[in-house]
Amino acid sequence: MKKKVLKGKAFKRAIETKDAARINGDIPLIVDSTELSTPEMAEKLLRRNNSNRPVNWNKVEQYRKVMEEGKWKLHAQGIILDDKGNLLTGQKRLWAIIYSGEGQYMRISRGSPPDTATLIDRGTAQTSRDLAHRVTERKHSPTEGSIARGVLALKGEIKPSVDEIAECMVDHSNILEQAMKQTRGTRKTKSILMILAAICFLSNGDNAKGLFGIVSGLAEKLDQELFPIEAIKCWNRGAAFTLVMEKAMMICERETHTTTITIE
Repeated sequence: MKKKVLKGKAFKRAIETKDAARINGDIPLIVDSTELSTPEMAEKLLRRNNSNRPVNWNKVEQYRKVMEEGKWKLHAQGIILDDKGNLLTGQKRLWAIIYSGEGQYMRISRGSPPDTATLIDRGTAQTSRDLAHRVTERKHSPTEGSIARGVLALKGEIKPSVDEIAECMVDHSNILEQAMKQTRGTRKTKSILMILAAICFLSNGDNAKGLFGIVSGLAEKLDQELFPIEAIKCWNRGAAFTLVMEKAMMICERETHTTTITIE
């Protein structure tokens, strides 16, 4: 098959933009720029959102919250448009801009061939543990993520985002690491996780060897006070989860009268 070769203005543009590889006309012209994406601009781009997958509104809500808190950061991933201006990816970011009412600087890429839509956004989403690892530079276990969820419940965050769970793991990184070491070999039931979360919440990140050593006994007390309700049936269940976490915290607080939480 004969290859296309750029000519005229297209050839001149390829040279002037240091895009000499495109002299072979089979390579599409894709232009990237950093732009302030306002709610009005987001609405305009979303009008050309004709063939995208269904919107993940939970993710939109997470992005909106990050934007409203002023925590959104400019990064390489942004908005991708095809060579006719149709939106290929970035709809969740655009909807978040609209709902937050705040403009955000985004990388906007224009000129991707329409048939590349099936190849975009196929990577695995980062978990809260992945995000925490980027800050602490240590591997976080799923158990740590569960404990962080319990800590956040005590802070009133019933439905924390991936970013909030990650931030909690970073903030309590030292005590979470201690918790994993001190309770190695202990089966992590929901009662155990709730007690560990309460210890982390109360200790403000300090070492709590005294309480970690009796965590199984504290979890047994929690089960007794909850009976006939089971902790597993309250785990991550909105207000019920918060109420049980508060009970776990009170059990730990009572224990601190005889067991001192010390800083290592």
